Amino acid sequence: MISNAKTFILGTYHGLDKTYLQSYFDEFCFRFNRRFNPNELFDRLFNACVLATPHPQT
Repeated sequence: MISNAKTFILGTYHGLDKTYLQSYFDEFCFRFNRRFNPNELFDRLFNACVLATPHPQT
């Protein structure tokens, strides 16, 4: 699991910023938990975006 997370973060973001570390891991967990249902990924992501409240990055 740690190796998968490390590969995901380094391959996607090419480094880590401590400020957004939790967001990186949240995205990894979201993608990892849904890896066997790729057809549902867009629908679930769209629902999450529509229903979520905005959290501006400061």
